[in-house]
Amino acid sequence: MSALSPLDRLMPRGYIRQMFCFPSTHKKISHILKAGLAGVVADVPYLLAGIVISEDRKHISLGESYQSLEDLYSEQDFSDTIDYAFIKQQHFPPSAFTVPGIIPPDTQPPFPNPAPVFRARLSLVKGGFILCVAIHHCTTDITGFGSLLKIWASHCRTGASTAAGFNPTWLNRKVLHERFNTSYRPIPASIPKLLHVKSPDDLARLPASASQPSDLTTGIFFFPQKTLLALKRTVNQHVISLDAKNWVSSGDILTALLWSAVLTAESESTSDGKDSSTIGFPVNFRSRFNPPLPPDYLGAAFIMTTATALREDLISLSSVASAPTNDEHLDSASISRLANISSIIRASLHSVDEESVRNALLYLEAASEDHPPITLGPRHDGISIVSWADQSICGLDWGDILGTCDAVRLPKLTYRRYPIVLPRVPANTDGDGEGLEVIVSFDRQIFEKFRQNWPIKQLSTLRCYS
Repeated sequence: MSALSPLDRLMPRGYIRQMFCFPSTHKKISHILKAGLAGVVADVPYLLAGIVISEDRKHISLGESYQSLEDLYSEQDFSDTIDYAFIKQQHFPPSAFTVPGIIPPDTQPPFPNPAPVFRARLSLVKGGFILCVAIHHCTTDITGFGSLLKIWASHCRTGASTAAGFNPTWLNRKVLHERFNTSYRPIPASIPKLLHVKSPDDLARLPASASQPSDLTTGIFFFPQKTLLALKRTVNQHVISLDAKNWVSSGDILTALLWSAVLTAESESTSDGKDSSTIGFPVNFRSRFNPPLPPDYLGAAFIMTTATALREDLISLSSVASAPTNDEHLDSASISRLANISSIIRASLHSVDEESVRNALLYLEAASEDHPPITLGPRHDGISIVSWADQSICGLDWGDILGTCDAVRLPKLTYRRYPIVLPRVPANTDGDGEGLEVIVSFDRQIFEKFRQNWPIKQLSTLRCYS
């Protein structure tokens, strides 16, 4: 059994959970999924284990296997309740996934102890099926979750006893210990910049449904890839004109736009008198080592970082006064602001290198049991923006019987949730182009302000909301 790494133990003590929508109605759907999952368990045996939390809740570990395949996988029939063609026509609204029982058991609070590492539930609906998969966050991050789904899809596609391309090194959590052996590397004397000690403010930022407004709206916005690429060309022309060595990605630009829209929407209700705003976002560091970690490493391999920009620039970017006449021709002031904010985000991403990650891991490894609670990333102002864009789930081939999924969804949320960029949507036969979907959850008033900001109104389409 592979023990959790110090980084794994800092992950949220809950589940990464996603809903996958498939149009297949083949009678062997359940058989293929279950047989494929048996192959996944053979490759990744700790899926049968549980996450154990000590009585004082200070210590967390990966326990022994105590489950069978029957515990991991369940199914039910919602064909009289959910019509696939109808919810597809509505772009799979979050409210469609709130039917009691659609989420696997034991993956919603209060969690049992031990809490299962993995659960999956198949819901058969009229004209298709929905697969809800949940994995404990203390065993992986979103990239590792995507890798696990690739393993499952490979077994379903080929029927082979081992997933195509699977390598046992993906399971080796000791790799983070081995890279940073403290016998020849000095332990940082003070807490590294990519970590901080938890404060009451950190606890206040955690979602808590009991303290949230009752009129929350969960919405999904679609940003066409062609729009983002056109914006990227325009912004990079400005960036390169200032420094030929610099550039920004379409992901940096989308993060800047979402940051601007969120801050502007909340500015009246959360004005704190600060001249700047600081957001947090995760960075996958698998490729930043030399040699790199396996791209499909299944443990947690992300660290949080922050970016800080002037509130005036962020709010001006979303103001009506600077709104362009169309989505391809921004005025020069807007281009300059967007380029500056995107460059700040890019610089923050670049700052997460092997040295900074090494210092964080060394510190975590050496931290004493009585050390004050540590959390990932420098402190920020509460806004976090997460991207699942590279998870590559929508184009994943699950074989002739299952096919590919049409959409990745979360149920309607019962708490505030800052933007999550969902897995990239490929072009499809219905005529919809490639692009990125973004899900948010705000109280109704903030949601309306968010959707009316020009980065959202001009560059995206509101696909659905609940």
